[in-house]
Amino acid sequence: MNRFSICIFFLFLFAANAFAQEYNTSVFHSNSETKKWLLFEHNNQALYTIITNEAFKLLDEREAKIAKLETKEDWKNYQTNLHSKLFVSIDKFKKTPLNAKVTKKIKGETFTVEKILFESHPNFYVTGCLFIPKERQKPAPAVIYCSGHTELGFRSDVYQHVILNLVEKGFVVFAFDPIGQGERLQYLDPETGKSKIGGPTSEHTFAGVQTLLCGTSLSDYFIWDGVRAVDFLETRKEVDIKRIGITGRSGGGTQSAMIAAYDKRIYAAAPECYVTNFKRLLQSIGPQDAEQNPFNAIKLGFDHPDFLHLRAPKPSLLVTTTHDFFSQQGARESYAEAQKSYAALNAIDNIQMVEDFGIHESTKNNRESVYAFFQKHLNNPGNNTDNEVLLFKPEELWVTPTGQLQSSIKGETIFNLNQKYFVKEEVKGAELKTKIAELSGIEFKRKMTAAVFTGKIITEDLVVEKYFLENDKRDFALPVIVIQNKNPKPNKILIWLNPKGKEQIFLNENSSTFLDAGYTIISADLPGIGELHDPEFKGDGFIKSVPFNLTFGAHLTGKTIPGIQAEAIDLLMQFVTQKNTAQKNIHALVEGVSNSAFLHYTTFQNPFSKIVFLNPTEAAADLIGNEYYNVEAAFNTVPGSIPYYDFKTLKSFLPFYSNKTVKWDDESDRSGEKAFGEVLELLRK
Repeated sequence: MNRFSICIFFLFLFAANAFAQEYNTSVFHSNSETKKWLLFEHNNQALYTIITNEAFKLLDEREAKIAKLETKEDWKNYQTNLHSKLFVSIDKFKKTPLNAKVTKKIKGETFTVEKILFESHPNFYVTGCLFIPKERQKPAPAVIYCSGHTELGFRSDVYQHVILNLVEKGFVVFAFDPIGQGERLQYLDPETGKSKIGGPTSEHTFAGVQTLLCGTSLSDYFIWDGVRAVDFLETRKEVDIKRIGITGRSGGGTQSAMIAAYDKRIYAAAPECYVTNFKRLLQSIGPQDAEQNPFNAIKLGFDHPDFLHLRAPKPSLLVTTTHDFFSQQGARESYAEAQKSYAALNAIDNIQMVEDFGIHESTKNNRESVYAFFQKHLNNPGNNTDNEVLLFKPEELWVTPTGQLQSSIKGETIFNLNQKYFVKEEVKGAELKTKIAELSGIEFKRKMTAAVFTGKIITEDLVVEKYFLENDKRDFALPVIVIQNKNPKPNKILIWLNPKGKEQIFLNENSSTFLDAGYTIISADLPGIGELHDPEFKGDGFIKSVPFNLTFGAHLTGKTIPGIQAEAIDLLMQFVTQKNTAQKNIHALVEGVSNSAFLHYTTFQNPFSKIVFLNPTEAAADLIGNEYYNVEAAFNTVPGSIPYYDFKTLKSFLPFYSNKTVKWDDESDRSGEKAFGEVLELLRK
């Protein structure tokens, strides 16, 4: 078949309406009609379905375990075991000198504000303000205030309102900026004073992905900032360290829930507009930005009620609204479950929940409930009325001269800390393969139950067969195409994987090079790609259109994007084996970032006699060595893998690697006819 013929074919296929109507390239359309197979209209959600199915299975296992806990001893053992598993990676952090200092004071009629700077890690600065009421107990109870996702940090009007009401009621309040917010931007553009990456969730996601690749979660850094905030309060004579509370809304609810679950010095906790449960979260808005996802949390048996179980019997208040985007049903279910541990520990009155009509917002009733909660449990009685207060302008509460640490005093960033805490682990042989399977979450357990033929496209020179592959888990159908010359004498099979999907094989005029050389070309859309890509999926963890919310969701369950795609390649190869009754040689052409899933597959199963990787990604060290890393490469890298292995390691498992029947062609500027001609020569050798 000549190149002109195939170009004419694709020109008509994609440009001519009549032809396109007659021949639809989707495997979920029949050739006779434009209608999709009804049951597969949402098959493009395959990747999310795989992730959530795994999550729900693990959550069911956890629920069965929780049901067996009855006695005080049962719950104490549960707390100890879960705390040690969930927070083990925080052990690498050590308490170093805070070097706390007051950069300025604001003296008001009823309270003083001290602008505080301290180091949660050496040279890693935290900015905050300590609000000290003049009329207070001596020493007084203190409340740590955590801010939600706003660029202003605690200076936002809605957060100031709560802070100043607490101060008015006699509480010392310490409010500090979360990482990536307020004065703590990690990716500051010195010209604009804004983030180069985007808003708070983008700052968190970009730093969090790199942290995840190093083998830990950004939540560790958020929690540790909170731990050091408590350490700071211990140095203040105004504060009664036995009466420490913590609260915050939205992202601040996340922080207050996590910090209070970890640090036993916090006596009373009131997370607001955050706690739900993973089942309802995944059913509704999906996994959120980086710091909300502890490392392998669901796989480790963790769910949102555990924020409360880990605190029992200390007082906890869930602050919720009926129409929050964090599912209220999940909040109700978490509260109901938390009552079990509190009851077993004879402290049922210490677990409370308040629910007000509203969206993801602060309501007057909820604020007054928070004030009353702290007044009771921190032994600071008074009137809990929510009052109007005079707010500061954001710049009045700047701790640094410029309002940004990186333009005022520099200091370390999360990128620098990841370098500092990164530890290379040496694991070899069979043990390394076990580690690769564990980190990637690969389990080749799907069995193809049917290769469903959905149509054939025939032109003067070309035959394209369309299939989707069903499997025994019934979670998705894998789209596959088989391309041959019309009068073929094929003697080889070429598995061709493109990171944008099988449609790229249709569009690539160089396909004729391989068809004329006697190949049958077989390609598939792996989960997240092509017909298995969901353009409607949205989230707060997208960077340059790369959906890291899926990375975080998969990782919660112990699965990974490359691992899920490797399992899909296994399904594809079951189909190829079924088709390959003549025992033809199987070659592979793997383009771009597809090399990650492919190499994870071949580490454990390898039916290929020759492989060419064209323009592959081989950037493990670059992903943690460069502050502004390649996000597409990061999406296709297994979280936690970099301490243990890289693509070079995976290549070394190919048995014929040393015989040079594997070509790693990473000259990324080479493309087009010349490149594919060279690929064919490499496969012929």
